[in-house]
Amino acid sequence: MSANLRSVRSVWAMLRRPRTCTAIGELLASGEVPAGDPELGNLVKLGFAREEAGRIRVSDEFLRDGQDALERYLSPEGVLQGELIDVPNLPARRVDDVVAAVARRVVRPGEAIAESALNERLRMFVLDVAFFRRHAVDTGVLRRSPDGTRYELTED
Repeated sequence: MSANLRSVRSVWAMLRRPRTCTAIGELLASGEVPAGDPELGNLVKLGFAREEAGRIRVSDEFLRDGQDALERYLSPEGVLQGELIDVPNLPARRVDDVVAAVARRVVRPGEAIAESALNERLRMFVLDVAFFRRHAVDTGVLRRSPDGTRYELTED
Protein backbone atom coordinates (compact mmCIF):
# COMPACT_ATOMS: atom_id res chain seq x y z
CA MET A 1 0.00 0.00 0.00
CA SER A 2 1.41 3.39 -0.94
CA ALA A 3 2.33 5.96 1.70
CA ASN A 4 -0.30 8.30 0.25
CA LEU A 5 -3.01 5.68 0.65
CA ARG A 6 -1.90 4.93 4.22
CA SER A 7 -2.21 8.62 5.06
CA VAL A 8 -5.69 8.82 3.56
CA ARG A 9 -6.64 5.76 5.58
CA SER A 10 -5.27 7.39 8.75
CA VAL A 11 -7.32 10.54 8.18
CA TRP A 12 -10.39 8.40 7.53
CA ALA A 13 -9.81 6.57 10.83
CA MET A 14 -9.40 9.90 12.64
CA LEU A 15 -12.86 10.92 11.45
CA ARG A 16 -14.33 8.42 13.93
CA ARG A 17 -13.53 10.84 16.72
CA PRO A 18 -16.25 13.51 16.91
CA ARG A 19 -13.82 16.28 17.90
CA THR A 20 -11.49 15.50 15.00
CA CYS A 21 -14.43 15.32 12.62
CA THR A 22 -15.59 18.76 13.77
CA ALA A 23 -12.08 20.21 13.46
CA ILE A 24 -11.68 18.87 9.93
CA GLY A 25 -15.12 20.19 9.01
CA GLU A 26 -14.23 23.66 10.29
CA LEU A 27 -10.92 23.57 8.44
CA LEU A 28 -12.51 22.48 5.17
CA ALA A 29 -15.39 24.95 5.48
CA SER A 30 -13.23 27.99 6.15
CA GLY A 31 -10.04 27.05 4.32
CA GLU A 32 -7.91 27.90 7.36
CA VAL A 33 -8.15 28.05 11.13
CA PRO A 34 -5.92 29.30 13.93
CA ALA A 35 -3.13 26.91 14.95
CA GLY A 36 -3.14 25.33 18.39
CA ASP A 37 -5.90 22.74 18.20
CA PRO A 38 -4.29 19.37 19.07
CA GLU A 39 -6.69 17.57 16.73
CA LEU A 40 -5.35 19.61 13.84
CA GLY A 41 -1.78 19.09 15.02
CA ASN A 42 -2.18 15.39 14.26
CA LEU A 43 -3.45 16.26 10.80
CA VAL A 44 -0.38 18.42 10.23
CA LYS A 45 1.84 15.47 11.21
CA LEU A 46 0.04 13.32 8.64
CA GLY A 47 0.44 15.96 5.95
CA PHE A 48 -3.32 16.56 5.59
CA ALA A 49 -2.80 20.17 6.67
CA ARG A 50 0.13 22.55 7.02
CA GLU A 51 0.86 25.26 9.52
CA GLU A 52 1.95 28.68 8.26
CA ALA A 53 2.16 31.90 10.23
CA GLY A 54 0.01 30.62 13.09
CA ARG A 55 -2.71 29.32 10.78
CA ILE A 56 -3.59 25.78 9.67
CA ARG A 57 -4.52 25.21 6.04
CA VAL A 58 -5.52 22.09 4.13
CA SER A 59 -2.65 20.71 2.06
CA ASP A 60 -3.64 20.77 -1.60
CA GLU A 61 -0.83 18.30 -2.27
CA PHE A 62 -2.23 15.82 0.26
CA LEU A 63 -5.68 16.00 -1.33
CA ARG A 64 -4.29 15.64 -4.85
CA ASP A 65 -1.88 12.81 -3.98
CA GLY A 66 -4.52 11.05 -1.87
CA GLN A 67 -7.06 11.24 -4.67
CA ASP A 68 -4.52 9.88 -7.15
CA ALA A 69 -3.67 7.00 -4.79
CA LEU A 70 -7.35 6.16 -4.28
CA GLU A 71 -8.04 6.25 -8.02
CA ARG A 72 -5.12 3.89 -8.70
CA TYR A 73 -6.23 1.56 -5.90
CA LEU A 74 -9.85 1.48 -7.12
CA SER A 75 -8.99 1.11 -10.80
CA PRO A 76 -9.14 -2.25 -12.57
CA GLU A 77 -5.34 -2.41 -12.25
CA GLY A 78 -5.51 -1.72 -8.50
CA VAL A 79 -4.96 -5.36 -7.68
CA LEU A 80 -1.51 -5.09 -9.24
CA GLN A 81 -0.50 -2.48 -6.66
CA GLY A 82 -1.71 -4.31 -3.60
CA GLU A 83 -0.03 -6.82 -1.38
CA LEU A 84 -1.11 -10.44 -1.32
CA ILE A 85 -3.51 -11.37 1.47
CA ASP A 86 -1.76 -13.20 4.28
CA VAL A 87 -4.06 -15.00 6.72
CA PRO A 88 -1.97 -14.23 9.85
CA ASN A 89 -2.37 -10.53 9.10
CA LEU A 90 -6.18 -10.76 9.11
CA PRO A 91 -8.25 -10.30 12.26
CA ALA A 92 -9.71 -13.73 13.08
CA ARG A 93 -13.28 -12.41 12.83
CA ARG A 94 -12.65 -11.35 9.20
CA VAL A 95 -11.10 -14.55 7.79
CA ASP A 96 -14.39 -16.12 6.62
CA ASP A 97 -15.55 -12.91 4.92
CA VAL A 98 -12.21 -12.37 3.17
CA VAL A 99 -12.04 -15.98 1.97
CA ALA A 100 -15.61 -15.71 0.64
CA ALA A 101 -14.88 -12.41 -1.11
CA VAL A 102 -11.77 -13.78 -2.81
CA ALA A 103 -13.54 -16.99 -3.88
CA ARG A 104 -16.42 -15.00 -5.36
CA ARG A 105 -13.91 -12.79 -7.14
CA VAL A 106 -12.06 -15.64 -8.83
CA VAL A 107 -14.90 -18.04 -9.66
CA ARG A 108 -17.85 -16.89 -11.75
CA PRO A 109 -21.37 -18.08 -10.92
CA GLY A 110 -22.15 -21.26 -12.83
CA GLU A 111 -18.50 -21.92 -13.62
CA ALA A 112 -16.92 -25.30 -12.79
CA ILE A 113 -13.18 -24.75 -12.51
CA ALA A 114 -10.30 -27.21 -12.24
CA GLU A 115 -8.23 -27.09 -9.05
CA SER A 116 -5.12 -26.02 -10.97
CA ALA A 117 -6.96 -23.07 -12.54
CA LEU A 118 -8.49 -22.12 -9.19
CA ASN A 119 -5.04 -22.18 -7.61
CA GLU A 120 -3.66 -19.89 -10.33
CA ARG A 121 -6.47 -17.40 -9.82
CA LEU A 122 -6.08 -17.48 -6.05
CA ARG A 123 -2.32 -16.81 -6.39
CA MET A 124 -3.14 -13.35 -7.73
CA PHE A 125 -4.66 -12.42 -4.36
CA VAL A 126 -3.38 -14.65 -1.56
CA LEU A 127 -0.19 -16.15 -0.17
CA ASP A 128 -1.65 -19.41 1.13
CA VAL A 129 -3.61 -20.77 -1.82
CA ALA A 130 -4.37 -24.13 -0.23
CA PHE A 131 -5.79 -22.54 2.92
CA PHE A 132 -8.10 -20.24 0.93
CA ARG A 133 -9.29 -23.04 -1.35
CA ARG A 134 -9.94 -25.45 1.53
CA HIS A 135 -11.50 -22.83 3.79
CA ALA A 136 -13.85 -21.74 1.00
CA VAL A 137 -15.02 -25.36 0.74
CA ASP A 138 -15.21 -25.80 4.53
CA THR A 139 -17.34 -22.66 4.93
CA GLY A 140 -19.63 -23.60 2.03
CA VAL A 141 -18.65 -20.83 -0.38
CA LEU A 142 -17.22 -23.32 -2.86
CA ARG A 143 -18.36 -26.86 -3.60
CA ARG A 144 -15.80 -29.48 -4.60
CA SER A 145 -16.81 -32.25 -7.00
CA PRO A 146 -16.87 -35.77 -5.52
CA ASP A 147 -13.66 -36.68 -7.36
CA GLY A 148 -11.97 -33.46 -6.10
CA THR A 149 -11.07 -32.15 -9.55
CA ARG A 150 -13.56 -29.28 -9.99
CA TYR A 151 -14.84 -26.41 -7.89
CA GLU A 152 -17.85 -24.16 -8.24
CA LEU A 153 -19.57 -21.45 -6.24
CA THR A 154 -22.50 -22.45 -4.10
CA GLU A 155 -25.79 -20.64 -4.54
CA ASP A 156 -25.40 -18.36 -1.49
